[in-house]
Amino acid sequence: MTPLKITDYKNVPYGKILDVIKELLLSGRELDQIALRVNEYVNKFNKCSNYESALKKLLELGLKDVTAVLIVNIVPSTIDELKPLMNFEGEVPSKDKLEEIIKVIKSECIQS
Repeated sequence: MTPLKITDYKNVPYGKILDVIKELLLSGRELDQIALRVNEYVNKFNKCSNYESALKKLLELGLKDVTAVLIVNIVPSTIDELKPLMNFEGEVPSKDKLEEIIKVIKSECIQS
């Protein structure tokens, strides 16, 4: 089998990583130790089952891709947990926008 090769870099939610690994396994590809560890990690920490919809809604709110992916991966439940994730936005959004982000996360993601 041809080894996997990195051709591009993109911020990806844990749910998407799970989908890619599942696809690899279904195609009969054996996972190396790193892929197995990544699979174990994202299975353990993925909290957003509806990541595609959550990511789309967060991007529609005007968030940068990196911020939206961080939010979907971490699934903050309060504004205080959300604020540190706004690092890439340049400035912290208004309280109303932060509340809207929390609302999206609560409606689209499950929390363990």
